[in-house]
Amino acid sequence: MIPHRFPFWLVVLPLLLLPAASRSQSAASADLTSCRRVSEQQLAKEERLFRSVLFGATKAEDAPLNEVRFDKEGNPWIKDGENSWRSTADGFAETTWRNALMNEQGELTPRKGIFETKRMATSDLVPYLAQAYRTLKCRTTQVCKAVELSLTREESDPQEITVTVPGCTRETMQTFVGCHLAAGEGSSPDQGDLLTYCRLVQSELVKRERDLLEMTTEYDASYRSLLQLSGEFDAFLQEFRWPMANSIRKAVQMIGSLHRIPCFVASCDESPPTEDR
Repeated sequence: MIPHRFPFWLVVLPLLLLPAASRSQSAASADLTSCRRVSEQQLAKEERLFRSVLFGATKAEDAPLNEVRFDKEGNPWIKDGENSWRSTADGFAETTWRNALMNEQGELTPRKGIFETKRMATSDLVPYLAQAYRTLKCRTTQVCKAVELSLTREESDPQEITVTVPGCTRETMQTFVGCHLAAGEGSSPDQGDLLTYCRLVQSELVKRERDLLEMTTEYDASYRSLLQLSGEFDAFLQEFRWPMANSIRKAVQMIGSLHRIPCFVASCDESPPTEDR
């Protein structure tokens, strides 16, 4: 029996169509909704990084129950046990992470926050807080700049770009595939809408974080002042013992005998009353 042979072009044609299908699928994912979602995720990531610099980030085993954290891919995870993290993200609904894996795959590195600094006045922390806030403005502005540079990309894969923002350091970033509208079905009005949307969200986010930072700084200053006052008062109460009480008793006895003095020095220096009085 002679085996049946397929024509050569029938074998090669599917292989040639695979990259084209991959490109069309990636291009189709770049649209208005996808780019907005990517912009929001990146800005939210910068916000979480900023707050970790202010308030610190603990290890997974030290986190309280029901705390929500994000992995490096931006998927949310909630701690539902002493050594258990669960997620509702696609592909992780039936997955449980342990503390060690959460520490390894978490987007934030454990650190001490600026407000956790001890033995310093709040006024000494203000320069560091201002620098952290300035960094937030730079990094969020760079996200919108990266969105702008991604809109005109025709490639289906992330491209390495250098983002330059006046007053900030240059950063090497990756373009956002969801914003490659030139490779998809996006139009010029969509590009303008996405750029305006990112800048609007960035401005509102920075403004809100500025107000929260101001309020937190005021609270920290009052709290540290209260701690200093309580510390001084505790030291005073420790010294307030019988020797001090004895001194106060003697002072009271001396005040009780002041009526024997003819006049006080201040009243004795006064001139005698005139006859008109």
